[in-house]
Amino acid sequence: MKSTKRKGNREIYWIIGIMAVILGILYLSQIIAEEFRTFNYQGLTFTKERFEKIPVFHYYYFFNNDGQTYKYNLFLREDPRFNNVPVSGNIVFSGERMIFLSINGTGISQCGNSSREIATLTSFFVNNMFNFKAGTPDKKEAEQKNLSFISCKTNPLSDVILIQKGDSTDIKREGSCYKINIADCELLNAIEKFEVQSIIDAKKRSGNS
Repeated sequence: MKSTKRKGNREIYWIIGIMAVILGILYLSQIIAEEFRTFNYQGLTFTKERFEKIPVFHYYYFFNNDGQTYKYNLFLREDPRFNNVPVSGNIVFSGERMIFLSINGTGISQCGNSSREIATLTSFFVNNMFNFKAGTPDKKEAEQKNLSFISCKTNPLSDVILIQKGDSTDIKREGSCYKINIADCELLNAIEKFEVQSIIDAKKRSGNS
């Protein structure tokens, strides 16, 4: 009788032990999977997620505006670690001046998702509570289509972002003018690089790691 009881106890201990091992494996698997889903890029922690079945890279941060705290979610389609668009000069926005976006559609408007990518950049500024205005650097087009005529020369005291076709895809700062040059319809790469780099530069200025 006692032998049967001891045998039953051993079986219970074995079952408990096996369950503990299984739970431990599941827990470790979850941790490992989480590690593979997250990565650090120049001080920004990104998470690999899916947004309506589309793989995206997610980063978020909090900021204050007029005494209120806001959360901004950045979703990228391209892995920032492999986005090699070169950036010349720091990207600096004071938050006090108007930001002007000037779009030269020549050589860009025929690119497949140009409207979507430009809308993403517009949303980036609006959702970060910047004063924002869009227009064109083509004076004739501005008059014909009743658009704002915006160039780096017409707004020298403001931050101006000029999107235009270029021989190569890169981002160059000239004073308070930021030129996003697009080659081979690489609008997505250029705009995502601009957004990420502006966040990185802002964090450096604020002293946050």
